[in-house]
Amino acid sequence: MQDTEMVTELLEVQSLEIGDIKIFRAERRLDRRGYVLPTYSQRGFADAGIAFELAHENHCWSARTGTIRGFHYQLPPYAQPKLIRVTRGRILDVNVDLRRSSPTFGRHVKVELEPEGWSQILVPAGFAHCYCTLTDDVEVIFKLGCAYAPRYARALRWNDPERGL
Repeated sequence: MQDTEMVTELLEVQSLEIGDIKIFRAERRLDRRGYVLPTYSQRGFADAGIAFELAHENHCWSARTGTIRGFHYQLPPYAQPKLIRVTRGRILDVNVDLRRSSPTFGRHVKVELEPEGWSQILVPAGFAHCYCTLTDDVEVIFKLGCAYAPRYARALRWNDPERGL
């Protein structure tokens, strides 16, 4: 029996300069108790043509401004797509395209994220991800499409002069 009353909660999708990287926004539903904010909908992603299956979630905290985490990525078959949301503070999020067959191979995209913008970023598999905290006391939630696989985990130097980041 199909439930005809099921509705996908609307997530607004915007592509960045590298089109495979997306920003998602949702409107808060306010009432006298507070609000509800949808942050992930498998059906909503599928309706938007995006394959993302949640496998793991991490909650990261950084105490100080200028804390750098990354550039991290995993090799196939454990490459990790990531859906990233800031719940406290502000970050500069940077992603480098490592997909050799991509027309944007080697290019990067940067975006600032903060909770007040109600935005989150989807970083597909094949990108190295890094962020720098722009405030003290930052919390970031990562929804991952693949669990951590230490033997396949790799990193790039965040300050590599050849990358021009």
